[in-house]
Amino acid sequence: MLDSKKESIFLDKKYIYEFMDLINDNNMFLHKPELIGLYNLICTFKDRIITIVDYLNSHDKKPETEENFINYFVYASMLYDGFNKMHENLMHQVPKYKGKKNYFKEAKHYNRFYFTDETCPTDDVFFEYLRAMIFAHPYEVSYKGRPFLEKSEKNYCPFVVINNLTFDSINDAVGIRIYTNLNQKSIVDLKFSFNNLKGYLKSIYKTFPEFIKWANDLINNQNEEWKQINVNRNQDNISILNNIKEILESRFIDTYTLDDALCYLTCKTTIASNNANINIFRDKIKEKIPHLCDCIDRLDYDGMEETLSFIYERPNKMHQMAYYQLEKIYSYLDTRSEVIDKASNEFWGLKQAYDFSKEFAKKWVQFDLKTMQYDEIKLLVAVACYLESQEQKKQGGK
Repeated sequence: MLDSKKESIFLDKKYIYEFMDLINDNNMFLHKPELIGLYNLICTFKDRIITIVDYLNSHDKKPETEENFINYFVYASMLYDGFNKMHENLMHQVPKYKGKKNYFKEAKHYNRFYFTDETCPTDDVFFEYLRAMIFAHPYEVSYKGRPFLEKSEKNYCPFVVINNLTFDSINDAVGIRIYTNLNQKSIVDLKFSFNNLKGYLKSIYKTFPEFIKWANDLINNQNEEWKQINVNRNQDNISILNNIKEILESRFIDTYTLDDALCYLTCKTTIASNNANINIFRDKIKEKIPHLCDCIDRLDYDGMEETLSFIYERPNKMHQMAYYQLEKIYSYLDTRSEVIDKASNEFWGLKQAYDFSKEFAKKWVQFDLKTMQYDEIKLLVAVACYLESQEQKKQGGK
C-alpha cells in the first residue's frame, strides 16, 4: 500500500531536500569566489521549486477551468525556466530534455495531427510556444524559428481550451484557440494530452539528480584538497589554535567556539587567588588540543565543536535567574566603556554579573566588576560553571 502511494507521487520532493541539505550545510557555496555568483540563483531555485512542486503535485488531474489551466502552466513554466537556468549556469550544457520530440508530436486539431514530419517542433520549442500563447504573450506570437509557423505569420490566443468535445480522440485534451494573421477566417483549436504535458515536466524534473551530483562532486573535490592541509602541531598551544583558526576560515567554517577558547587561554587575569582554578580550566582546553587537531585534519567539524563544548558547560542545578544572568553577561558585555550609562544594556549586563557572582560562582572565583575587562569576567563565569558542574557530577547531581 505504501509502495503504490509512493509511486503515485508526480514529482518526488526527496531531490529537493537532498540538494538543499548539500547547499545549506556547506558554506563554500556562499563564500568561495567562483561559487558566489551562483549562490543567489541556487537559493532562488531551491526556494521556488518547493512551491512549484507542491502546486503541481496537488493539481495533477486535468484542469476543469481555464483559470486552473493557466495557473498550472505558470507553475510548469517556472519549473521549465528554473531547470534551464540551473543546467546553463551549473552544468554549462544543454539538458537532456531539449531537442527531442517525445510528448507533443501527436497534438491535434479536430482529430487530425497538427504537425507533419517537417513542421513538428521539439518538445521545448512547442512548450515555449504554449507558454507564450497561454499567458505570456497571447496578443501576438510570431515565427521565431518555430517550424509550424510561416515566417510572416502571427498567432493570437483568445482563450485556452479545457472542455473535451464528444468526438475528441484525446481523452484528457487541453489546448489553445489560435487565430492567425494569414487567414482571418481561420480558427484552430490545437489540443494535446494533459498527461503528455505532465510527462514532459517529469522528464525535466528527472534531471534533478544532475544538480545533486554537481554539488556532491564540488564538495568531495574540495574536501580532498582540504585534507591535504593539516594542522602544524610543532608549535606552542596558542600558535596551534591560531593555525586551526586560519584553516577553518579558509574552509569557510565558523570559528565562534574556537575564538572563545583562544580568548579564555590568552586573556589577562587580575586576581591572583583565581589563578589556580583558572589554570584547571585552561589545562582542560590545552588537553583537548591534540584531539582538536585530529578533528580538523579529518574535517570533523561536529567533533571539533563537541571537543570544546565543555567551555559552555553548565551545572545541572543552578539558582533561579541563572540562565537569564548568563545570557545578559555574554550578550551585553562586549567592550568596557569609560563611562557606563545606567540605562544601558552594558550596565544591566554588569548588574547580572554582580548577581551571578554572589551565588555558586563565589565558591570558585572572585570578581572585581568595577575594573575587570569583560573577557576576564566571561572567563571567570565559564570557570565557575565548569567547576561547579564537575563537582555536582562527582556528588551524583547529574
